[in-house]
Amino acid sequence: MHERCQFENTIYRYVPPFGTLRRLRRAVRRFPDRYAMARGEGKPSRFAAGDWVRVRDPADVRATLDERGCLRGLAFTAEQWAYCGKTFRVDAVVRRMMNDFGRMKRVSRTVALAGVACDGPGRIGGCGRSCPLLFRDEWLEPSSADRAEQQPESVRYARVRSQAEILATLDASGRRDGVMFTAAMGRYAGGRFPVHKQVQPVALTPWRRRGADWFILAGVVCRGESLTTEGPCHRGCSLLWHRDWLEFD
Repeated sequence: MHERCQFENTIYRYVPPFGTLRRLRRAVRRFPDRYAMARGEGKPSRFAAGDWVRVRDPADVRATLDERGCLRGLAFTAEQWAYCGKTFRVDAVVRRMMNDFGRMKRVSRTVALAGVACDGPGRIGGCGRSCPLLFRDEWLEPSSADRAEQQPESVRYARVRSQAEILATLDASGRRDGVMFTAAMGRYAGGRFPVHKQVQPVALTPWRRRGADWFILAGVVCRGESLTTEGPCHRGCSLLWHRDWLEFD
């Protein structure tokens, strides 16, 4: 059975009119290639995963942006300015990604940086999902590990329960309180990870029942395996973990 990522699947299920977006997407796939979902990958970055880079100063970044605050269609968001002048490790080169509307897009000369998400350095901003921020090559310059920004250390760890224990908590649609446990998440079963943050509340509440306790684990991200023939997605979105799926130290 075709499966979607943990978040995108819920968009089709809960955004009214029910089922219309799913039917529309199927129709679009019959159109010529220029209307279809992107295939292949964008151009590679000049940086590689593991490289150390410095986010350029604000004036240098502004010089690359158009009147919409974008470079080749990608916005330099308000959350990204706080990272200017700081050094981080490249977490992943992003050459294709599923956007928030469920459409696969080719991405060129772009990377995600380790620990840099839209919730900001204090982990208190954004909608709560800690989505990675994306950086064009033009916004970065080579740096070294000795200049790296110190990341906040987690004081709490959690072990992911066994897959059998987690499956016992799910409803018939494979969800717990409205959010899917994807097949790809099973690879983390039994692992012990730092707790990045507790997600309370999430701004996108139509698909998440109020009152449920959700957590994001550091370094535990979606790699798009659940997208089958449409994947992979290089975006590296954080995964939501229900309290009942975790054991805390």
